[in-house]
Amino acid sequence: MRNYPLAAFVLLIACSTNTLSAQATSNSIGTHSVSNAIKSSNNGKLNYSYIFSNNNQYSVELVIKNDQYIYKQEIDTLKIQSQEAFTLLKQDLQNALTAMQNANSNFKIQRSNYLLATEDKGVTGSFIVLSNSTGAIITAQTKFQIKVILEWLNTIEFGKN
Repeated sequence: MRNYPLAAFVLLIACSTNTLSAQATSNSIGTHSVSNAIKSSNNGKLNYSYIFSNNNQYSVELVIKNDQYIYKQEIDTLKIQSQEAFTLLKQDLQNALTAMQNANSNFKIQRSNYLLATEDKGVTGSFIVLSNSTGAIITAQTKFQIKVILEWLNTIEFGKN
């Protein structure tokens, strides 16, 4: 009877070790990529990178993680693949930042692959909401986080290494 707690503890450790090794092997399987990141960074909530793919195409990718998840984390990637779309994204982020500073809570821009809007949460503050085109995956960014993204985007000469 006294060995049950010890047996349960050993079983718990064995299961934990097995789970960790299974996760390590499953994560290493998807490391082969057909694109090369020229530069990448994050602002604490979003990961973003400037990529050159094997088919001689440049793109900027922003990985959006859903703020409102319960059971599983939902992720989508916003891909910008042309100079025009890149310039438009920077301008949209700047306009959202300006609207936020001017307390314009009606600001909303919808493009083919993303939605950008300002939102005032009262006590918790104002945010710029970035979502995928369907609006299903949403992340709220502070003024500081948007400035960090814009600074990073301004360091890129799209179409060049």
